[in-house]
Amino acid sequence: MAGLGVRLFTDEHIHKDLAGTLRDRGYDALNCQETGRRGVSDEEQLVYAAQRGRAILTFNVNDFYQLEHLWKATGRHHAGIIVAAVVEDLGELLRRVQRHLDTIGPDVQRDTLQRLARE
Repeated sequence: MAGLGVRLFTDEHIHKDLAGTLRDRGYDALNCQETGRRGVSDEEQLVYAAQRGRAILTFNVNDFYQLEHLWKATGRHHAGIIVAAVVEDLGELLRRVQRHLDTIGPDVQRDTLQRLARE
């Protein structure tokens, strides 16, 4: 498997082809479209990802910052939240996500909100 072992789940705002392209390159990635989770609330997406040991990747920065604080305040755990400003270009998004997955391991990602680094 590629990367350091973070298992990824992308929400519906992330380009739908990202997860498949990452899988083709050896990463463990799923998107909400292929799991039938379009139109589900942010918190429900986080619950889904957390129950499956997956970090969630989202462009919905403000809502997930709030969820991160709520979950910490109530002692809930997740496999990680990765946020980024909207990246329209799939190639750029792919490079940035791969760099993240190649440098951040599950132990660092767990229960934290990480910002996806710019190129």
